[in-house]
Amino acid sequence: MPDNEQNYSRATTEYSRVIPVWKFALFSIASLGLYQLYWNYKSWEFLKEKDNLEVSPFWRTFFMPIFLSSLFDRFSDMLKADGHQTSYPTPLLIIIWVILNTYCPYAEGPIWLAYYLSFLALTPILSDLNVYWKDVSPELPEKLLTAWQIVLLMAGIFFFFIILLGTLILE
Repeated sequence: MPDNEQNYSRATTEYSRVIPVWKFALFSIASLGLYQLYWNYKSWEFLKEKDNLEVSPFWRTFFMPIFLSSLFDRFSDMLKADGHQTSYPTPLLIIIWVILNTYCPYAEGPIWLAYYLSFLALTPILSDLNVYWKDVSPELPEKLLTAWQIVLLMAGIFFFFIILLGTLILE
């Protein structure tokens, strides 16, 4: 392949780091919350590379409730250093996330379904990051969903609705 074609294909594979909130919510619900772990892992992986940190993204994800504050603070510092405002109350968001992920799955009745809303605690930081990424690299396109992602989303949403119907019908 000639050099100019190789450079073109490399340039077209670069995508924006923007993750629309609707996509984050959909992936979180369809994956039964696992996407939040993936997002946390990729965030630590990014910060490790960017700041040359000696951290393990795996263990930071495994112990996510402990390191979530540190992740939010690092993103806040990154945003403020570039002149962006942060509008999220870190302690409150972490408390909400921990309650929704630890208490709700064991709650009686349909209240346990609030577990699926735990992604809401991460959306303020995600929104601020999206503004930052759009400013840093406005020319990069958002990555489209792949066929596998669409299939997995459909399966996850179908499974979620079965859980939802089972919970509401059995009540």
